[in-house]
Amino acid sequence: MLLTTGSQAADLSAGSMTAAPKPVGTGRSWALWKRLAEEHKGFGNPDAFFGAPRIVDSRWVTFTVTTTGTEFIDQMTRLTRSDPGSGGLLTLKDSGWVLSVSIFLQPEILDQPQGTSVWWGYGLYPERQGTFVKKRMDQCTGEEILGELLRHLRFEKSDAIMKSSICIPCNMPYVNNIWLVRRHGDRPPVVPEGATNLGLIGQYVEIPKDIAFTFEYSTRTAWEAIYRLLKRGPPPPPVYQGQFDPKGVWAAFKVFLGLGP
Repeated sequence: MLLTTGSQAADLSAGSMTAAPKPVGTGRSWALWKRLAEEHKGFGNPDAFFGAPRIVDSRWVTFTVTTTGTEFIDQMTRLTRSDPGSGGLLTLKDSGWVLSVSIFLQPEILDQPQGTSVWWGYGLYPERQGTFVKKRMDQCTGEEILGELLRHLRFEKSDAIMKSSICIPCNMPYVNNIWLVRRHGDRPPVVPEGATNLGLIGQYVEIPKDIAFTFEYSTRTAWEAIYRLLKRGPPPPPVYQGQFDPKGVWAAFKVFLGLGP
């Protein structure tokens, strides 16, 4: 049996242009993991990630925007000097919520209507007050979040962009919890000691030398569980250690010195 110990997307709730997302707290995604951990020490500590006191440090509010027309995309391209899908996050470090925005290669989703763009962002500190909207981000509607962002960007035709956009906010109380301070052993091994027919998979399982928050991390846990329990297929490849790659070190050194990528 393979068991996913928990989910970063647990208890998410969505709002609308006129309504803020309402928090929920069912805790179902890690309920079985918690029961196992209460019975056996080798199953880690789910409270290190999902305990109520951790939410203040692990919560983000994300938002997905669908915009008709190209005005927003065109102005973002001029600002960042990168085409949609070719750059990274744009972070507004001086915003009260520390907003970040990312535009992916368009169309982003299947059957996306022609003439529309879909983009995404999040606030790192949703419990803080906005710079222009004097409210906590997690209490804001999609219209208020989009308005805050556009006022920071100071784009031309911001009113037109606002009228042609739909912004859906999403409260995600646990999305950042894998990066919180924890102790060794809080994440259980893929195959707990003594187990012969149980493998643990997902972001809250220990993979030495690997970095969580990626699809690859979860995939590797499943691969290792299947290989170790069923003795089938090749073993997972070694975890890439980029800090020991001379090319990677040199590229990082050039960026640090301002010499370009």
